Amino acid sequence: MEAFARTNGSCIGEPVAGDGRNIWKTMRRNNPHIYEINLMTWLCELSKKEERAFGLCDIPMRQWETLKGQGMDAVWLMGIWERSPFSEREARNGEALREECKKILEDFQLDDLGGSPYAIRAYRPEHRFGTLDDLAKLRKKLSKIGMGLILDFVPNHTACDHIWISQRPYYYINSIPEAASTCPEGFFLPSSAKDPICIAHGRDPYFPPWTDTAQLDYSKPDTHKAMVQTLKKIGRYCDGVRCDMAMLVLNEVFSSTWSQFVDKQETQEFWPYAIQTLKSANEDFSFIAEVYWGMGKRLLEAGFDYVYDKDFYDALSDGDVNRLRRQLSEPVPDQERMLRFLENHDEPRAMEIFGPERIRAAMVVHATVPGAKLYHQGQFEGRKLRVPVQLKRAPEEPVNRGICEFCNRLMAEVNRPVYRWGMWLFCAVDGWLDNHSCTNLLAWSLQLKQEKRIIVVNFSPVSSQGRIRLPLNWLHGDCVMRFVDIFKGQKYSYEMKEIRKNGLYVALDAWDFHFFILHCD
Repeated sequence: MEAFARTNGSCIGEPVAGDGRNIWKTMRRNNPHIYEINLMTWLCELSKKEERAFGLCDIPMRQWETLKGQGMDAVWLMGIWERSPFSEREARNGEALREECKKILEDFQLDDLGGSPYAIRAYRPEHRFGTLDDLAKLRKKLSKIGMGLILDFVPNHTACDHIWISQRPYYYINSIPEAASTCPEGFFLPSSAKDPICIAHGRDPYFPPWTDTAQLDYSKPDTHKAMVQTLKKIGRYCDGVRCDMAMLVLNEVFSSTWSQFVDKQETQEFWPYAIQTLKSANEDFSFIAEVYWGMGKRLLEAGFDYVYDKDFYDALSDGDVNRLRRQLSEPVPDQERMLRFLENHDEPRAMEIFGPERIRAAMVVHATVPGAKLYHQGQFEGRKLRVPVQLKRAPEEPVNRGICEFCNRLMAEVNRPVYRWGMWLFCAVDGWLDNHSCTNLLAWSLQLKQEKRIIVVNFSPVSSQGRIRLPLNWLHGDCVMRFVDIFKGQKYSYEMKEIRKNGLYVALDAWDFHFFILHCD
């Protein structure tokens, strides 16, 4: 049962009405929530449940209202664009992919594999989903309840059977065929090209080529112009784009990867040009970058609104509390431009990575620190199986009721204004000469007017103790400070002068947390 199929639970609130204008301003509030949906597998699940075909125009409004009630500001429909028959053949011929699918689908058939959603043949919806008109209607539906729509943009490459292959082959990295019409390694000879030409497969410099894709040539101004026109078309149907492997088209990365095939002449950077063009027509249009290798800052400087925070994910999944402490000590405005996640379609499921011992602690950290938050279809139900993006249907998995209920409570809490608009502050934690377990504790405060929260997480496998140093402006005057853990019901009272002198004492078991609301009497 999917999160968006539920109609009850403590996290479900009333949808917020919108007037349909500048709807992306909902994303401008602090710490927006984005929900990733694998559109292919989701519509398959809906079709099976309702025993009828489902397209974009058939999705009941209650599905979106449920997501809105869970605190989502936008949905990302991953894999909406037309897929490639060439990519489908590549997928079905891939032995490793077939074996992976057999492990998660007991009744797997070859027909269950389609093309990759990141080998895009055309930026129009996959035919089984509907039309561009259907997509426009869906966006209006979402805008009425105050939700934005995010769609994919793949800048680095197209499918090998994209129309440009035959009509605009010079948009791509290419070379003249060698003897007997053979191409260099990593290139292919398209059957649709008017003249014999070898076109490179898309790639990043650290891995083999993606053999179902064709590499665009960003040393060519014509390619820049064509891709900006593509972006402008996409922008008519959504409120923002998630840009796949966005760093690959930065000049330094592109020229390094393809130095032997492109002109040495420097071209303008693509992203500032593209982003300025889109935002000049709609300043609220948002750009989200999938980015690795520590290049997020470069893309923020280029104009992106949010960038993937893979370092945060790695620190969480590794259980590295010291790395987390360093990251959470960064200036809050910098953290607010990060997109933070526990899972997505590329990563293993959070339940598989963190396990039942660590998952709640990881969820609390992720949900309450600064930054945009990405949630993933099936995450709230505790799903464990990662689904390859080429697979058309997902395996059925039992709902983890404990995780489901915990997520309901957590999302209900973090959708409160104090988490969106409040002042966030990372707190120091002190210990003792004979007890250094305080280094396992992470703590932060939030305040919006008179509403105050304290989050403390023991992100370690051992019991830990420490003294939390609260914000100094909370400690003026003289009162009894009451700390109520809203998840556990525990209550603690201290004189303010004691907290001012010694800090807030906490003792937590392994991977445990406190979620305090603070009152002063």
